[in-house]
Order: sequence, then structure tokens, then C-alpha cells
Amino acid sequence: MKRYFLHLSYVGTRYRGWQRQPEVPSVQETIEAALSKIFKTEMTIYGCGRTDAGVHASQYFAQFQTEEKWDFDLVFRLNKVLPDDISIHDLIPCKGTDHARYDATERSYQYFIHTQKTAHLSTISTLHESSVLDFAKMHEAVQLISNYSDFIGFCKTPDLHPSTLCEIKKVEFSQNKNGTQFCFEITANRFLRGMIRNLMARIILVGSGEITLENFKSVLEKSVTEELPILAPPQGLHLSKIIYPYLDLDVVFDAKKMLS
Repeated sequence: MKRYFLHLSYVGTRYRGWQRQPEVPSVQETIEAALSKIFKTEMTIYGCGRTDAGVHASQYFAQFQTEEKWDFDLVFRLNKVLPDDISIHDLIPCKGTDHARYDATERSYQYFIHTQKTAHLSTISTLHESSVLDFAKMHEAVQLISNYSDFIGFCKTPDLHPSTLCEIKKVEFSQNKNGTQFCFEITANRFLRGMIRNLMARIILVGSGEITLENFKSVLEKSVTEELPILAPPQGLHLSKIIYPYLDLDVVFDAKKMLS
């Protein structure tokens, strides 16, 4: 058996997340169906992690193994079979026990917000138009995050995790020149379920004045669960970068370039 990584990206709008689920469309199942069609045998792939329904991936890695041999361009053929919202960029032969999920040392996410209705951003960014967002206060909230390592207060299902500790490696918050589009970026060794959308929900509440910086800081400091706000909408969230000790590929499409 030979193992391969697929380097890919997808727009998650039509899917109920990465992972295969009964009777609903998923990215995993869609790629498996394409591989099975090409090789005329049932194929299974395993991803570098889960994404929620409606969440996108600017960079993603999945692995599969097969005894099949082929004499054609598999990347080209997969892209012909797959729908337009999933793109395969590279096929990478694995060495030894390379693993798409367990070997990843860093994962990065971007979350996009816009404050003026824009049709082209509707599926890849979150519209927030109920109030003016205070960028300075949101930036202050974001800068607090790297001072902490226990994010139990931002985890949707803390009981399902053996640990709620995350090593934050980078966190940034930026806006376009008109102050109508915002990007939250965060890199860590791991993330908890719902963590980024919970963080983003509270950062937006800080920006709209519904909670204070002190309240945001208190959740970071308490390291205990409390009632969570409604999750930030999924369409603004993008899994944007995955790094392995042996693999660090450029992102084919950087969604941050949307900011103008």
C-alpha cells in the first residue's frame, strides 16, 4: 500500500463540514466519490481535521492509500470530476508513517467580517451591520489572547477534550483602509471545538459595546466554562494554513487579499 497526501482547498457553503455524515453532503464524501469513480473501486480518505458546516478551507490536507497504479495526471482528473467549490492543488507521496492529522504542528485560521452589504462577500465573510464596530477595542481584545493557554471558557464541548490547553503562536487583527472589512487571524498547535467562533463572537460583542474588555479578559482568566454567546456565523471562518515538520506549502488563495 502506498500513501499519499492531497493538498486541497474548498468553499464550505454547500457542505455540512469536512467529515462524512449520513444523508448530508460533506467534503470528505465528495472527494471519496470522485476517487472511487476514477479508480473504479471504493476509496477512503482521512483529513487533517474537522471543519463545521459552512466553514471554508484555504488550505487543507487529506491522506489516502492504495495499491492502484495509474499513468495519468490524478490532480487534473480529480479537478475535472469534483465540483467547482473543491480544488485539488498537489498530490504528495508520503514517507513512512506521515499522517495528515496527527503530524500537523501548526494550524491557522482567518475570520472575516464586513460592515457594508456586499454580494461578493456574502458566502465568505460575516455581515455585521447592527452597529459600528470599534476596531481599537477589538484589537485590544485580540492582543490579550496570546497571554493565555487555557481556553476552556471558549470551548463548546470541554468535557470531550482531554485538555483545554492551546499554545497560541500568533494572533492578529486588521482592517481595510475604509474600516469596512476586518480579518482576525490566529495560529496555534491545536484548537478546541467551537473555540474560534466563540472567541470571534465575544470580540464582536466588544466591538459593538455589548460587553467590555474587562468581561472578555475575565473569561480568559477564569479558565472555567460559562454560558457562551451565540457562535459567530460559520461563513466567515477559513482554515487558512497547515504546517508539518516535513511540509510547508504556500497557500494557493489567500482570502485576506479580499481586504481592500
